[in-house]
Amino acid sequence: MLNNTIAHFRVMNEPGSVGDVETLWFRNVLAAERDALGHYLTADHSAIPAIVALIAAQERPIVCLGIGKSGLVAAKVAATFSSLGTSAFFLNAAEAAHGDLGAVQTENVVLLFSNSGSTEEIMRILPILKARGCRLIGIIGRAESPLAHVVEHLIPMDVQGEADHIGMAPTSSTTLQMAIGDALAVAVSRARGFTREDFLRHHPAGLLGRHMIPIRHVMRKGADLPTVSPDASVADMITVISAGCMGAVCVVDPAGKLLGIVVDGDVRRVIESRRDIYATRTGEIMQTEPVVAEAGAVIADVLLLLQEAGRPLSVVPVVDHEGRLAGMVQSYDLLRP
Repeated sequence: MLNNTIAHFRVMNEPGSVGDVETLWFRNVLAAERDALGHYLTADHSAIPAIVALIAAQERPIVCLGIGKSGLVAAKVAATFSSLGTSAFFLNAAEAAHGDLGAVQTENVVLLFSNSGSTEEIMRILPILKARGCRLIGIIGRAESPLAHVVEHLIPMDVQGEADHIGMAPTSSTTLQMAIGDALAVAVSRARGFTREDFLRHHPAGLLGRHMIPIRHVMRKGADLPTVSPDASVADMITVISAGCMGAVCVVDPAGKLLGIVVDGDVRRVIESRRDIYATRTGEIMQTEPVVAEAGAVIADVLLLLQEAGRPLSVVPVVDHEGRLAGMVQSYDLLRP
């Protein structure tokens, strides 16, 4: 390990011939951390299925235990687990020995984060964790360390060297720790069948919470909804578009079924082609296969439609299960706070 660190130090300090030196330093760190992730991907991951199954089966919160930089990573990983539907909390190893161990229940799954594998504060409380029947999973930097020998499941990190210029600051090791923690959280979440809707329900505040608002609460409907029949002249249709202030009009049949949509761009193309706007019918120029949202959708669903459309959309019609027009929403209304 020492030889790897010294070699890394020498490479990092060789003068660059292209670009400014600060950019070279910056890019070297990113490259070193990328390489640490790439190296780990070539390792043996045969223990992962059992670890994912163990965590996914738990009904009690997962304990993420660490101290120092590894503790900061453990706290973030606990938050990721919780966001993705697996209850988890962070426990500082030093505070645990002064009363915080009371939060750990019998047979809790405990994720231990330690690069050295010999963290004194964790070693001190190991007997108590084992006495409580805790299931110990170690994300540990040294496979032959004391911690690595006592955990039930080991995820070894073989970091060749840190990414800083002296090869000592926790950089590549903490990046790898966090990536492994995130990967476990996602794998467990998928094993539990956690969905996008579940995720949004876990985030009721801010923009994420807004994404769970039913589309019916923000769409234009009733008398405020600009609609015309397919037999209406383009001239009359333009009047409806102007009055509606949405830059679009929905084309419906007498039963209210959506037949198509006309937007400002369609009108401009008619005018540019010098067609008679009094003789041309709306049905001749409408888009017959518009992107539509279902009446039961939430804002997140419609945002996904906009993303997948492959072209800019200013409005989206909303229809019921029989294809009848229920409303129309502007993309601006989906994004405003």
